[in-house]
Amino acid sequence: MQSKLTREILSEYYRRKFSIEPLLKVIGIEKFNHREFGFSVMREDGQEHFIRNLSFETPFELKKFMSEKGVLAAYVGALFDPPPSPNTSITRLRWLGRELVFDIDLTDYDDIRRCGKGKNHVCPICWRFVVDAALIVDETLREDFGFSKIIWVFSGRRGVHAWVLDKEARTLSEEAREAIAIYISPDSIEEPLTYRYQMRLLRRYAQRNNIILKNLGKKEFRKIWRRIRQEIPRIDKKVTIDHVRLLRVPGSVHNATGRIVTIIKDIQEFYVDDAPTVWEILGIDKREDTILA
Repeated sequence: MQSKLTREILSEYYRRKFSIEPLLKVIGIEKFNHREFGFSVMREDGQEHFIRNLSFETPFELKKFMSEKGVLAAYVGALFDPPPSPNTSITRLRWLGRELVFDIDLTDYDDIRRCGKGKNHVCPICWRFVVDAALIVDETLREDFGFSKIIWVFSGRRGVHAWVLDKEARTLSEEAREAIAIYISPDSIEEPLTYRYQMRLLRRYAQRNNIILKNLGKKEFRKIWRRIRQEIPRIDKKVTIDHVRLLRVPGSVHNATGRIVTIIKDIQEFYVDDAPTVWEILGIDKREDTILA
């Protein structure tokens, strides 16, 4: 039985174990004080409350805030000038940029999942939809758009985020972001695909299923192609397009699962269980909520 995620546990994690390095690996240190942050916090009356339009002069101040508040969830957004503050909405600030981001979530594949264990379930059978989509997205971003600095982050629950860190990606307009998103994830399975993209999809399917496509008959090939079109990367386009969208802070705790938002070293080998929980890191006995280490 999973232990309750309390403010005390979260404060302890952010005070003793939380590292700012994963976040800085993604967003860098340049203009750190111009970054917007948002948090889910617990008010004195016990109600969850969301706040944003916050910025911090240094990473140390950010970590101190998260520790003192025992934040339930932490998010990071775009760069603004002047720096965001509670007294000024970001809509009144000059937008300086935000990394290009792609969100792939297992729930978007609920209609074709075959494990039969329910949409809230995560298992290796279903997780391969996320892995395959991530591999296609990564290759497309590199080969078709020329991006080279891409970091994949586990959301802490059922999905992954691709952060494109190339300098030119940071200042893309919402229109450009939308065009890239639609190219990778068409709104309909009937939408035409470029020859290069089709070959990429076919190659990935053949590798995963250990088949030789040229040996297939036309009828069997058409059947496989219909399946491939159903499994094409399904990204949350709003996350990509919205250049002021907040995403979970790498290294923070996911408030629904207690798992750490983790930078992925190898997307092809990563599985949900590879991300530790806050209880495991703190050495908490789940039966008594006491810290053992």
